[in-house]
Amino acid sequence: MKKFLISLFILIIFSTVVFFFGWTQYRVKPEEFGVVISKTDGIDETPVENGKFSWYWQFLLPTNAVIKTFNVEPVFVTKQIKGTLPSGDFYASYNPKETFDYSFEFSMSLTVSEHDVIQLLKENKISNQDDLQQFINHSADTIAQLAADFYLKKIQENPKFRLESVKRDELLRAIKFYEDCPLIELMNFSLISSKVPDFELYDKLKMRFFENPVEIKNEINTEVQSEVEQQ
Repeated sequence: MKKFLISLFILIIFSTVVFFFGWTQYRVKPEEFGVVISKTDGIDETPVENGKFSWYWQFLLPTNAVIKTFNVEPVFVTKQIKGTLPSGDFYASYNPKETFDYSFEFSMSLTVSEHDVIQLLKENKISNQDDLQQFINHSADTIAQLAADFYLKKIQENPKFRLESVKRDELLRAIKFYEDCPLIELMNFSLISSKVPDFELYDKLKMRFFENPVEIKNEINTEVQSEVEQQ
């Protein structure tokens, strides 16, 4: 009887140790989730969540497995896209009153789902939380650039086009950001501020410059001088 009790006690201790080593959800904070990566089975497809029971035998083998934690709370960023129309500085030299610069400032919040984080790990695009943040930030740059390109194209096609006339959902459908950023979930997106160039004058200079650059410069200088005198 005594030997049986000792054996039972040893078995209970062993079972407890085995259970403890394989128990994983306690290693994950409430605001995070974990991904089990082992030498024997690679990247597990099931995320480990705090408060949800999970047990992995892979942790029973020394140095075989690790759990990497990630936070997928939405990231709030502000992105500014600015530049000059092609040869804009050159054309602007013919008109001291005008530049052909543009700028757009966007605010957005975006994230990646737990399963898509696991997909990024499998594709070796990220390896930790810092990599995930960089991936999201780069995606925000891409989305902002797509939106800026859309606005510039619309203004070039119609100089009277008003940026605020495009609703958020219409804009996101038009730029098709999901093609360039298929794993990104865009929670919010808005245009904060903008500065657009005079496309009518830009196209005028662009079309006529090579015909007679001297005539264009004289014409513009005459218009500017006339406006100055009227003031």
